Amino acid sequence: MNYIIFEDQKTKLLSPFTDLHATCEMRTGVFTNIQRILFQISDNDTIQLYVRKEIEEILKDKYPNLDINPDLYRPGTYLNGSGIWYSDVMNNLTGENLSYSNQNGLIAFTHNQEISYSELGDFISEKSSICSKIEASSIQYLWDIFEILSDTIIKDSQLLYNYKKGILHPSCVLINADSITINPNAKICAGTILDASGGPIIIDENAVLDIGVLVKGPVYIGKNSIINPGAKIRGPVSIGQSCKVGGEVEDSVIYAFSNKQHDGFLGHSYVGEWVNLGANTNTSDLKNNYSNIRMKLGSDSEIDTGKMFIGSLIGDFSSTAISTRLNSGTYIGLGSNLFSDGFQEKYIHAFTWGKDDKVGLNRFIKKCEISMNRRKKVLSEPLKNRLIHLWKEASDS
Repeated sequence: MNYIIFEDQKTKLLSPFTDLHATCEMRTGVFTNIQRILFQISDNDTIQLYVRKEIEEILKDKYPNLDINPDLYRPGTYLNGSGIWYSDVMNNLTGENLSYSNQNGLIAFTHNQEISYSELGDFISEKSSICSKIEASSIQYLWDIFEILSDTIIKDSQLLYNYKKGILHPSCVLINADSITINPNAKICAGTILDASGGPIIIDENAVLDIGVLVKGPVYIGKNSIINPGAKIRGPVSIGQSCKVGGEVEDSVIYAFSNKQHDGFLGHSYVGEWVNLGANTNTSDLKNNYSNIRMKLGSDSEIDTGKMFIGSLIGDFSSTAISTRLNSGTYIGLGSNLFSDGFQEKYIHAFTWGKDDKVGLNRFIKKCEISMNRRKKVLSEPLKNRLIHLWKEASDS
């Protein structure tokens, strides 16, 4: 089978994440959406991607073995990149030239002919008109992830082989141990409590849980991530690779290569890549009057999310100073550096410096290079060019 993972016209609703990423790269459980698909397909299956031109080169650099924005798409099954796809649903997308939708609109369709890249955008729009309903979750806004995160971690854990071969100190406490998966190369230090009574816990390769950590599932802790002494991780939580996390984290996603090393509360929040949250940075995720949280995504008016709990959506390469306070429903644009007193604004433009200034371009690029070099990564030319373009775009707005 040939699977085509596509972006639709709603990518801006997923900002700030989609400034640098395709929708299929959202972390929505143990896996990102594209990782989940790749994990389940057979060796004979193929993948093609249809993404925005402005991020095409970034993805080609990141996924050199995938066919991204080819001139022609082969016949196959088209999957919306915002979807949470499992094989039981994917295998039922049969028949020729059928379209499927969920509560967020077009989620999948089949097509038995080749179609060019230049034609596919209009073709997707046409496919949205007549659809059959299917039971498949998708993410329209980043805060939708908090509604499905528990279920996806549970379902994702069922795709993994369950083992407990990591280095466990004898004083560790495992509750509902059959739902705990520990990679053989992970290390669990003295006094750590892993409580999987509320959902599975997955500790990935080379992850370290330092002394006295409390983890209440469902929780995923990614490769090479470090959970600092005394941290409290209360699921559902997904922490990607190479993160350093301390303090208290609840109902949140930390994408990858990001630090929240010290005390402070992070709740109902989505943290991008290469983010650093200073000591005692705290997010509010509930209003005092228990009303729905309203959020602003760009120049549009505020959205009534219909949710009581939302913390912060934090763009890639952003930083907060010590004791930064973030209100419920805060949007932090890409590349921001926050260090002013009191609560921050609820909508923070990309590349904000302090409260009213803007990050200098050369200084920002240098910071990105240093951050990535510390993790033995290199700022690629496609990513650098995209950052420069977004910085100039922010200057003109």
